[in-house]
Amino acid sequence: MVSALLTALLIGLVPPLPAHKPIDDRELFPYDPVLLIGTGEKLEGVSTREATYGNYRYRFATDASKRAFDAMPARFAIAFGGGCARMGPLSGSGDVKRFEVVDEKLYIFASDACRDGFVKDAKPFLEVVDPPFPSDKRGIALATSARRWLRADAACPREIVVSAERIEKIGEKDCKVREELRLGANLTFTDFKSWNDDAFWTVAAFGPTDGRNPPIDARRSTVQGEQPLDASQLEAFRRVAMLEPLFLSRIMLQPDVKFAAGGDAEWTVGERALKGEILKIHWHGVTVEWLVRPDTGQPLAQCAMKRGRDARFARTIEAFSEWNDKGGVRVPMVRIDLGGTRRFDKVESECAPRPVDVVPVFEE
Repeated sequence: MVSALLTALLIGLVPPLPAHKPIDDRELFPYDPVLLIGTGEKLEGVSTREATYGNYRYRFATDASKRAFDAMPARFAIAFGGGCARMGPLSGSGDVKRFEVVDEKLYIFASDACRDGFVKDAKPFLEVVDPPFPSDKRGIALATSARRWLRADAACPREIVVSAERIEKIGEKDCKVREELRLGANLTFTDFKSWNDDAFWTVAAFGPTDGRNPPIDARRSTVQGEQPLDASQLEAFRRVAMLEPLFLSRIMLQPDVKFAAGGDAEWTVGERALKGEILKIHWHGVTVEWLVRPDTGQPLAQCAMKRGRDARFARTIEAFSEWNDKGGVRVPMVRIDLGGTRRFDKVESECAPRPVDVVPVFEE
């Protein structure tokens, strides 16, 4: 009885996600997308020839267009699931009236400036796919050491939540901002942000699927209808998740991940000079490099292709510090790069690490 009560209290420590709005009626794209991509013609379709794919409805001017779309909907549908092409697949939805065909793909945009910038030079804004590499012996040894230091093998019966709260000025008003990173069963990762009573979050499960449960991969909100993630958005969100040490430490347990050593190195972040050995981690088109202490496996910093504030991709080095060492997990509470400092306040977890996973934390 006491154990059950204690478990209930512990579970209650993790704040539940708010109720999200269900899928709204999908928006109609105004022109036949097959003709638009194939010939550039802007012809409206008819309601008797209509198809739904992802977050949008499409109408077709000819039966041939409808057949082509039904055969290969991803080929002709709006790219990035409707996210603004310049700001990325996980940005807010673009405007269907602001569209452009670039390299035989249909994109929409949040503003005329976004459209103009993308059309001028699209490459910096397109999602990056990192080339794979084979594992090597030293890489596997470094990964094993890092995984043990991070306590990735710990048994965690409930979600792990890393959070931060702050007050930001929006105009002349104070706004309460909450940021959360959540990791649950089956590599379910959630990136959550709220501003006062409005909340927006993206969630996806990256673990193996059994085909019995419906996918939960979606952008959710308290103020907008749910938007399922398309394939490009899911891969974009995979990169977001893999840039979080909490998630990446669990990825290291997957059978298809690759590890390679990159040799001794010194990385500079601001005024900090960090020395260690490079561990390269690759999983499904995403590579993250960690600079680790070879004697303990503690990650000191990471380097990866990352979308910056201007929405372009660039290699970014991020230093870790102030590691949480409670609740059976190790998470860096402070991450520093050239763009500034990202700080978290609290970790809510109930994980049971193995006795061998007791390695000291070193602050540079």
